[in-house]
Amino acid sequence: MLVRKSFEAVLSCYFRPIVLAFLVVTVPCALLKSQGNPANTSSAYDRAFQLLQAGQPDAALAEIDTALAREPDNPSLNNLRGLVTAKLGRSAEAEASFRKVIRLLPHAAMGYNNLAALLWRLGRSDDAAKTFRQALSEEPHNFTALVGLGTILAESRKSADALPYLEKAWGSQPGDFQTGYELARSLTELKKAGEAQKVLARVAPPQDSATRAKFYVLSAEIAEQLADQPAASRDYRRAYDLTPQSFEIYLALVRSTLAMRDPSWRQLPPPPAGLSPEQHLALGVMLASSGTYSEAISHFQQTLQLQPTSHLAAYNLALAYKEEGKSQAAIELLEHTVDQQPNAELYDLQASLEEDAGRYVQAVRHYQSAVDLDPGNEQYYFDLAAEYLVHLTFGPALEVFRVASQKFPASARLHVGEGLAQFALRQYGDAADTFMDALETDPTSPDAFLAWNALPTFVIVAAWEKIQPRLRHLAGRFPENPQAVFCYASALFRQNVASGQSDGLDLAQSLLGKVVRLNPRMAVAHLELGAVYAERQQSEKAVASFLEAIRLDPNSEMAHYKLGQIYRDLNQLTLAERELDLYRKLSRNHRDQMVRNRRAIRQFVLAKPAYDSASTKEKAPL
Repeated sequence: MLVRKSFEAVLSCYFRPIVLAFLVVTVPCALLKSQGNPANTSSAYDRAFQLLQAGQPDAALAEIDTALAREPDNPSLNNLRGLVTAKLGRSAEAEASFRKVIRLLPHAAMGYNNLAALLWRLGRSDDAAKTFRQALSEEPHNFTALVGLGTILAESRKSADALPYLEKAWGSQPGDFQTGYELARSLTELKKAGEAQKVLARVAPPQDSATRAKFYVLSAEIAEQLADQPAASRDYRRAYDLTPQSFEIYLALVRSTLAMRDPSWRQLPPPPAGLSPEQHLALGVMLASSGTYSEAISHFQQTLQLQPTSHLAAYNLALAYKEEGKSQAAIELLEHTVDQQPNAELYDLQASLEEDAGRYVQAVRHYQSAVDLDPGNEQYYFDLAAEYLVHLTFGPALEVFRVASQKFPASARLHVGEGLAQFALRQYGDAADTFMDALETDPTSPDAFLAWNALPTFVIVAAWEKIQPRLRHLAGRFPENPQAVFCYASALFRQNVASGQSDGLDLAQSLLGKVVRLNPRMAVAHLELGAVYAERQQSEKAVASFLEAIRLDPNSEMAHYKLGQIYRDLNQLTLAERELDLYRKLSRNHRDQMVRNRRAIRQFVLAKPAYDSASTKEKAPL
């Protein structure tokens, strides 16, 4: 029996493109065996093999074909012919040769492995995996088939399936670079970074630059999973030094360096030359997201130089200008951009910048432009209506919120805005009804909850017959939602107090007790429960509830006031005076803030004509 050279030696010379992801996978075969080969066949094989190694595949093929004419069923020659024709790009012939090897040696893994390698190279990964499985059915411990199948599964994002094959291969040949790399990569995909790091530590980085760079990239990814940002940055830098043309590695280097949150980013190397607009934009966004706005600005500017119509670059550049304290530059950039090509998102941003700069009338105009250009966007309606609302032009605010609520009925915040405008216009019943719409739309909405609780008692009492069934139904639908239960309990308590009745106090107290159990940190629930105790002359319980409300919210004016009243009733005058002083101080601060707000919006209010509900001048778009 004549033993031939391993397919691995030749395969590693040219068949390396079958690599998965980053590294090449050499797929060695079992030693070629044939029985009773004549001497001239052996010589022909050796000559062909040497010609292939010398880079003369055509001459090698001619030598093989001459030998096969004499002995067509020689597995060694057929196997070598598959290798040579694959080298020449004649894939169909290579596949036929390897399949013949399988027919000649059906119980040897060699033919299956070589065919699987070819199929993977041709992009037929499912067929390749199936063929490697056939190899393993013949030789369950075949190293090449284990690594090949594990690598294909890992590349197909089936890391959990790949792991047993790679671990078995690693156990038979620990320290093998390709096996260790693929095993570490699969472990990393499975978020087992500690195990991956131990495996990778047992293999040495290869010598060729491209493969070495990919080794360092994997090492950096493992370090990132382990939250070791300095190590990640170091290894990404090593990889980038080896492949300075790789934008992906540079982006990872920037990300890991910025994650260290220190001045290390100033030592970053320059990016690859000739970046595309999309690549400049990606770098800019990454830098801006970490607060490195000065560096981000240059990349956004380069994006616009290469792609002047990029709205995304203009948007991000304007935001970066704003963060750098260059709001006027941001406004001018957006003015120029929308003049050239109007865009709703840019108008909306321009309006918000003008609002910050005190240019309220211009802000409204540009919020309106955003709505006109994109009437299907809820945010633009909300921003326009909120601008009116903030500056006390309640009529236009109500009209915009009304139209928007009809277009987007599932938006709780639009119902809240509409209710606030109605309340400001003294349409109290409508406001209560609209706030109920908000709560029913989203009982977890903090805005809806706060708005409802801001309604004065007289509003609740006046609308009680209409809203009581809705509140009871809301609490029944969401019995574990503290906000829903609180709204019903609080309204029930207020209505009972206002009407001079007491038949609902037991239920209100019970429901409020449930609320504080569901959410012990809800200060307003403790405040309301304290008020129930006070109404029922249970002073000690009332004091405890008010103190807890103050602990949770020290700036609660009403909690200090009610606690002061209880202390006065208990003749604890020193404590009462202290709480009432705090109440007066908080109230004064609140009034001062309101004065400052009114001064800030005076320009806007004076610039707008008085709203007339019969006028069409201030109508929002329908």
